[in-house]
Amino acid sequence: MPNKGEHTIFVIEDNPGDFALVEEFILEQIEAPSIMHALSYKAAREILVIRDIPFDIILLDLSLPDKTGIPLILEIIEISGNSPVIVLTGYADFLFGVKSLSLGVSDYILKDELTSLMLYKSIVYSIERKKIISALEMSEKRVRSFANQLNNVLEEERSRIAREIHDEFGQQLSGLKMSLSALRKRSGNDDYLEPLINSMVADVDTSIVSVRQIANELRPVLLDKLGLFAAIEWLVSEFEKKTSITSKLYMEIDRPDIDKALEINIFRICQEALTNITKYAEATLVKILIENRNDQLSIKIIDNGIGIKSSTLHNPLSMGLVNMKERANLISADLNISSSPQKGTTIELIVSKWQKKY
Repeated sequence: MPNKGEHTIFVIEDNPGDFALVEEFILEQIEAPSIMHALSYKAAREILVIRDIPFDIILLDLSLPDKTGIPLILEIIEISGNSPVIVLTGYADFLFGVKSLSLGVSDYILKDELTSLMLYKSIVYSIERKKIISALEMSEKRVRSFANQLNNVLEEERSRIAREIHDEFGQQLSGLKMSLSALRKRSGNDDYLEPLINSMVADVDTSIVSVRQIANELRPVLLDKLGLFAAIEWLVSEFEKKTSITSKLYMEIDRPDIDKALEINIFRICQEALTNITKYAEATLVKILIENRNDQLSIKIIDNGIGIKSSTLHNPLSMGLVNMKERANLISADLNISSSPQKGTTIELIVSKWQKKY
């Protein structure tokens, strides 16, 4: 007895005999299906794109008169909307079948092995699998959106704390220095007080420098005032001062205005990469190359250190790498990390949509 269900099925098949067999198999298993048929890619495109008819499932023959093979699969996947695609073919090529699945088809079935039950199971499984994948994609989008909002809140908080440290604490230290300077003038040439006051002034000066440095690391002033590229120059300079690792910056690029959120994430990725080099690389040389490559912003950070172990590179708990990858995802950028033992590591960030449109 056929299974109940209101399935809308689109069969793209140019062979009348094969279509009749597929239709018969469907009717054996499904009580009241709605079946639409197209004989060519052009006719299928008319239905899927121009008429914009949605389907629960698409059954696709790989040899159509106007398009075949992988190009046909890619085109149908692109215009299929949210409909899963099952390939029905007469060619028993295992590797091609695997390739088809990697391109996004739900199933790959040989016509010679096809039965009504096999086809029904494939249809039901493909529809349910698509629902689960769609739910997961929606959930991932929500997580990404939350991560983006959280990231923005954290950056705003960093900025607020940096301002307070710089303005409040910095001003208090400056006031203390002025008071000590006034006390030194009043003490005259007191052999006991003057050296003590001088020491205290030196300590205050050191504290002022530390406060400014902490505030800058929380949120570099240059990033807000002069933009990303000036901030990266400062970051590389500070990195070299702190670590004594020779650092060379090559900036083969004009410096257009960039969206502020994009600037922050790119800067944080560079900051995280240099922090990881400090902690783990044992490097003596770091090169940073920034260039506009075919309208894509490319930032390469190359070190000559001991490299990253493969287990660490693919470890989901490696927070430094995870943070960089997550930030790259937030800005729809590609982050590629390659590393060899004792030959160093290369981190490349590629940002496609980076220039402001006016």
